[in-house]
Amino acid sequence: MNPSAGDRVVVRFRKGPGAPADWRADETATLSDVTGILESAEPDLRVRRAGESLLIPAELVVAVKVLSDKPVRNSEIRSLEVAAARGWPGLESEMIDGWLARAGGGFTRRANSAVPLEMGARLDSQTTDRLRQWYAARDLPLLISAVSRLIPSAHVPVADYTCTVDVLTGPVGTTATTQPEHTVAISDQPSDEWIANYADGRTIPDVSVARAVVCASDGGRLGFAEIRDPEGGVIAIGRGAVTTGLKDEVWLGLSALLTVPGHRGHGHGRSIMAAIEAWGATSGAVSTYLQVETTNQRAREWYRRLGFGLHHSYGYLEDR
Repeated sequence: MNPSAGDRVVVRFRKGPGAPADWRADETATLSDVTGILESAEPDLRVRRAGESLLIPAELVVAVKVLSDKPVRNSEIRSLEVAAARGWPGLESEMIDGWLARAGGGFTRRANSAVPLEMGARLDSQTTDRLRQWYAARDLPLLISAVSRLIPSAHVPVADYTCTVDVLTGPVGTTATTQPEHTVAISDQPSDEWIANYADGRTIPDVSVARAVVCASDGGRLGFAEIRDPEGGVIAIGRGAVTTGLKDEVWLGLSALLTVPGHRGHGHGRSIMAAIEAWGATSGAVSTYLQVETTNQRAREWYRRLGFGLHHSYGYLEDR
């Protein structure tokens, strides 16, 4: 993943002409690092630390790692993952050795993957076998959602991830700096056009399965937002899920955010998000989260500009 302006990063660099001073003042060290807010990354990196803007020549940069916007405890990651799982639980689920195994007829990765929600969850051979058997009984492959810091990193090498996802967060109202530019309708059930837009281009065994998956929640409240054009066609959609974490903190999950090609770039997406955040606030939601694949740099940078920051990451791992 390429970092975006506004990300909190740690930059490892070689010492040399043009490099920032080594904060450790260690004359024998050949490498040093800077932790701060990335201001720009082209052509050289500029990082703001303690009110000072530091320039790091690109040729000296060894590695750049994106950090959470602020220090995050493992318990906070686990609590948010619990809220997210309640907002997208699949059609059937079971706790297995600390993992929540979810099955949703094969529609979407989230609804058909196992996520570690309990302390002590591991991915040893015994647990893997039990999870594999559970999914095989439902004619599904085992797909692991490997959440950073919730399982031993040695159990799931990052290089084996088939997809890496960033979980971005912000206070409810992050998007709603102004009134939505477009009229947004929100209901507790998705229209047929909403489902058609979300399912477009995805592998679905049956439209009824897709509807059941997006309408599933574990004790939460769902809202389906849409914008229609003057002819009545749906041109933008979004889904809101209000659920609680481990300590009953109320989260609003944003998902299924999509604008039909030909209508993008006119504020429809922001209007959908602002409307869902206003809706979520009426249900007591305090914080908002959304998930974006790290390869989707354009979307990630857009969310960053709106004010969402990195909370944690996870990767999908197919059965080995």
